Amino acid sequence: MKSYWQLLRHKGVARVLFSQLLARFPYGMISIAFVIQIQHSYHSYALAGLVLGAETVGVGISGPLLGRSLGFLGIRRVMLLCAITSGSAVVTIAFVHLDPIALIGLALVGGFLSPPVQAAARITYPTLIAEEKHSLLFGLDATLQEVIWIFGPIIATLVAAQFAPEVTLIVIAVGLLAGVLWFLSNPEVTQVKFEKPQGRLGKVLARPIVLASFTMGFLLVGSFAGVEVGVVGIFTNDRALAGVVISMLSVGSIIGGVAFSQIRQRKNSFAVYAAILTLGFGLTFVAPTNPIWLGACLAIAGLGIAPFLGMLAAVISYSLRTDETAEAFGWVNTGQMIGYSAAAAITGFAIDTFTAPSSMFVAVGFAFATLAVAWATIAIIPQLPSTNKPQREKQ
Repeated sequence: MKSYWQLLRHKGVARVLFSQLLARFPYGMISIAFVIQIQHSYHSYALAGLVLGAETVGVGISGPLLGRSLGFLGIRRVMLLCAITSGSAVVTIAFVHLDPIALIGLALVGGFLSPPVQAAARITYPTLIAEEKHSLLFGLDATLQEVIWIFGPIIATLVAAQFAPEVTLIVIAVGLLAGVLWFLSNPEVTQVKFEKPQGRLGKVLARPIVLASFTMGFLLVGSFAGVEVGVVGIFTNDRALAGVVISMLSVGSIIGGVAFSQIRQRKNSFAVYAAILTLGFGLTFVAPTNPIWLGACLAIAGLGIAPFLGMLAAVISYSLRTDETAEAFGWVNTGQMIGYSAAAAITGFAIDTFTAPSSMFVAVGFAFATLAVAWATIAIIPQLPSTNKPQREKQ
């Protein structure tokens, strides 16, 4: 923990880190908020699923495009336009009873114009501290983002229960705009030069390290869907219990982030973290319907998540030129969105065809595939710098 406190004392680090966290926090609320609001207004879980899916697709498609736009249009224009437009779409969904097709289309637009906060933050981070501390900062970022997934759904359900579903969506829109404005108020962010991409869209995927990161992100986040959908299916008569069990994955991730992100990341670290994830998910088969056992297994699996995601961001930042990183982060985020959606669909099929515990085969399968890719790509993973190692110039 001492190294984290020292990191936060660097000028601008705490402000940039926590402002981007606030700007991203509404997306930890939006999934359950959409489901509650649309079921309340339209009395249809099917429509709620379609709207949520459209929003997710929009976010996935826009990642590389908005990442590139930071270099062409500038961070202020892109972030403010996206925050206002996306927030307006959320408020419209709250108060305007639209035709289902229009509702789905509006959710798609709102997702597509979600501000690229994560990409902008990860481009800013390397400018705040020395290169040997980049891995630590990216690890702290990945650890703190688990707060979003633990408390976001809780706040969304509490606000909807105490006030109204519409109020939850207002909170999301206001929080998004407030977070973006705070993020942009940091001179460390606005002074960063977001360079114009030199190549065509998608060219960066030809870089082996980007393709490997895209694939590992796809598989890693896909394994989460197997768990989250599966646990809801296992405890279908007690959704509150399901939520507590799922949250243990994030609890484990926070512990793992604090424990592992402070040590030197090596070329085989991806494989080590993926092995921890696979082990945790595999242990669920001992007693997949026991909530205490299942929660403990997910906590074990979670130990590898934050350090894996933190290293993924650090590797991209370290390996690419500054004009490539925003688009690369966009593609990695897109891969994660696609992975989650694909695994969720496979998990749903497995539950309907077999049993709810069979969903853990999906989680283990995706986790093991992550391990296989991580092991196969060790040779192309750069050795991230350790303390006092001289910086090197990116090619």
